[in-house]
Formats: sequence, structure tokens, C-alpha cells
Amino acid sequence: MNALADRASGAGLSAAPYVRSEHYASAVFESVKAVVNRVKSMTGLDSDGVPLMNQAFSVQNPRLVLGGAGTTTERNMQAGYRELFVGAVQAIRNTSAHEPLGVMEVNEAFELLGLASLLMRLLDGAAPSS
Repeated sequence: MNALADRASGAGLSAAPYVRSEHYASAVFESVKAVVNRVKSMTGLDSDGVPLMNQAFSVQNPRLVLGGAGTTTERNMQAGYRELFVGAVQAIRNTSAHEPLGVMEVNEAFELLGLASLLMRLLDGAAPSS
């Protein structure tokens, strides 16, 4: 459980109290919500959810660049990372926001918190588009 609490508190995630109290679904929800809020803060965009992620990480006109945008490989990386952000919002945050939180096993929480941590780390290295 300590490793899970460490992952939940790392990378700017605010889920550690939920992990310590064994409210794993809430921990994951709050972590992905923190990712969304950070993207909003970094971009100044007012949109939310999937539209926010698509706009923030657009390949054609990104607000945030994740690893460059000049080569085909860099554009492919931008598109792939955008899909990770979109997927986290659509599959985790949106479903948690609109349905009652169910019981989540500790292993699933560990994996999903790892995803949220990865997204936060990607944001650490993101550059505003020029």
C-alpha cells in the first residue's frame, strides 16, 4: 500500500489521502481530474474533457507540444500522446463523474495511477507551441 500511496502523491497528484483510506476509485478519479485541471491551467483553454485534450494536443495547431512537431515521427508521437490524454478523460474521468464510483481493486488503482502519473510527467516536459 505504501508504493501505491507514493505513486498517488507523486507527480502532483492529490490522491494519496484516498489511497490511504482505501478509496481507490476516488483516488484514480481525483488523479485524472488533476491532469485535466493542469492542462487547463497550462493552456488557458476553457473547454473540458475530450474537446480540451483534442485542442490542447492537436497535431495541426497544438497549445502544448509533447516532444516536437517538426518530423513525421514527432507528429505521430504528439497524436499518440493526445490519444492517451483523451482516453484517460473518456474512459476514467468521464465515467467516474457520471456514474457512482464502484469498488476498485488495489492493482487496478496502481495501474491507473501510473497512467495519471505518466500524463503528469509528460506535462512536465510539454512546451507551449510557438
